[in-house]
Amino acid sequence: MTIRVICNQKVDMTNDEWILYQNIVRSYTVGQNKGEDLLIDLFHTNEQGLIVLLKPPSKRQTSLEIFLFLMTLQQNQQLRLMENQMIDMANQLKDKIKEIDAKLVGLPKEKSNAE
Repeated sequence: MTIRVICNQKVDMTNDEWILYQNIVRSYTVGQNKGEDLLIDLFHTNEQGLIVLLKPPSKRQTSLEIFLFLMTLQQNQQLRLMENQMIDMANQLKDKIKEIDAKLVGLPKEKSNAE
């Protein structure tokens, strides 16, 4: 992921999300009105660029498309975070299984009761 700056806030985005953001902003840029202004004060991020708060517009109107984009972006960020945590846990589990297997190879085999 790459940290981008939107509305003076760090935002963790994939390249596809960034391109989508640019297309949305471009579609709302008409004359003196800048599309990026429609995102002002709609969200807050943490130091890692994850959206931690979405706020409905309070003093002005915005587009439902923009608000849905922010909601989807926040969900995608959380899904990526969970996926990375699951991959990390799976790798730790694989390492532990290899460690246990290596220890089991060195143990003497038990005799079965049938003998």
